[in-house]
Amino acid sequence: MRKGLIFLILVICLVLTSCNESASIGIIGGADGPTSIFVSGKDDNIRRSYDVDKYFENNYVDENKLPVLDIHIENPYVWDDRILILEDSIENNLELMVYEYYLNTMSGEYSKVKDAVAGKSLRIATENEEKQFNQGAYFNKIIIDDIDIVDKDELRGISEYNKQKIIEMLKDLQMTEFAIVEVEKEVKMNDKLLKSGPQIGDGELVRYYLLGKGANGYKIVEVYWQEFLN
Repeated sequence: MRKGLIFLILVICLVLTSCNESASIGIIGGADGPTSIFVSGKDDNIRRSYDVDKYFENNYVDENKLPVLDIHIENPYVWDDRILILEDSIENNLELMVYEYYLNTMSGEYSKVKDAVAGKSLRIATENEEKQFNQGAYFNKIIIDDIDIVDKDELRGISEYNKQKIIEMLKDLQMTEFAIVEVEKEVKMNDKLLKSGPQIGDGELVRYYLLGKGANGYKIVEVYWQEFLN
């Protein structure tokens, strides 16, 4: 029965892709394990893996189940020639975690920043940022205009490639749940940071923070730029 069902699905997929010469069909697994069917082409953007969609559906945080925070945040925060301004409210602990990431980078508390991150790539980036800070290259001002957990419905805007990379990172770190927090902000760099190398410059930016939940709670795993969610 199972083999017959797989054959039937394969036939349907062949019919659906017969009009597209660049498309191909693959089946992973078999009678002894789970089967994943995907349709792919020369352009990775049309590749679809049902296992990926299922993972995002089942493992993305349910924002409605997060406790609502009732906290007082000092605003603005000022350190010498640096200032952090929050123009939005913090609704839950995941948004608070990303806000504190900014708070600790602006204050130079990089030991706390490194405690909040996981994964080799982000840790290396954090260590490089710490070196720059210690050399006097940093942001003068950050204004957080909006900070929110991305709705699950919006996740379909993430490319298939990025979805698969997210799953690989989370599984490597043995994380079972994840969230993505979007931050809209305005930044201003000091002269030394601007002169330290290729920079994005001052102005409005959007960043996406991938948070994963492991044995020690949530950690920030990766940071994505504006084009991440199209």
